Amino acid sequence: MVTDKDHAILACNDNLARNLHLPEKPLGRFLGDILCSLEDDEGFSLLVSRQDNSLLPQIFRVCYTEILFKCYTFELENGFLVLGDRLGGTDNEVLESMSLLNNELSGLSRELAQKNRELEKANRKIKDLSRTDSLTGLANRAYFQERYEEAFTLARRHQVSLAVVMMDLDHFKHINDTYGHDAGDAVLRHFGRLVRESCRQEDFAARFGGEEFILYLSHTTIKEALVFADRLRQTLAGADILENQYQITVSMGVAGMAPDDSPESLIKRADQALYKAKDSGRNRVCAL
Repeated sequence: MVTDKDHAILACNDNLARNLHLPEKPLGRFLGDILCSLEDDEGFSLLVSRQDNSLLPQIFRVCYTEILFKCYTFELENGFLVLGDRLGGTDNEVLESMSLLNNELSGLSRELAQKNRELEKANRKIKDLSRTDSLTGLANRAYFQERYEEAFTLARRHQVSLAVVMMDLDHFKHINDTYGHDAGDAVLRHFGRLVRESCRQEDFAARFGGEEFILYLSHTTIKEALVFADRLRQTLAGADILENQYQITVSMGVAGMAPDDSPESLIKRADQALYKAKDSGRNRVCAL
């Protein structure tokens, strides 16, 4: 059997229940309630065999019976392995029991390893879902904020350029009201894909809310960010998303990190540049 550090039974083979005349495996039970010391005044303890393979036998009586067992205990990482043989058995039978239990433990270990792999995979999926906007496939606002603050800190520390681009799809309410929310969702998905495909590995984009998007461009000057943003704007303007019924355009605001910027002030300036683009007629890129 295998017990935890407090001697509660975690696993055992069928022979244990059969030899103790129990209807089922005593999983979860305290081993001291099943095996008693030969001296009634002694508390329950296990004598652990050393790592040099010297077997240290220990005799127990099955509680409330006269059945005796010779046991060998080995320490595991989080508990103990106990091998028991009914008194009168040979050492070969003990070794055979050890081999059978070893096989069972190997099977349990393989099963546990598989379950752990499945759990890790599920946890990764849950983590990814918690960070992702399900409609566009981009990051959500909370995860962007986490990544952006890290990028800002690194850019400041290493004195490299960093730019932020705020983007807002033009007249998006009109698209929803005129062509329906399915059309609006198609526009969001298409633009999200364009943004994702336009970014380099070191850049990071997110859906900021509704029809608004944001991205930071690492190692990028404001001049380079303006070129990037305008190329993206033109790509969207030339796309046929609603089958020639309506041209989809986007307004963008760009800001480059200044010496006195904080993460918040850089985003605020990009947002101000976005409002300047919208006030200037939309479908354009402005900078601050």
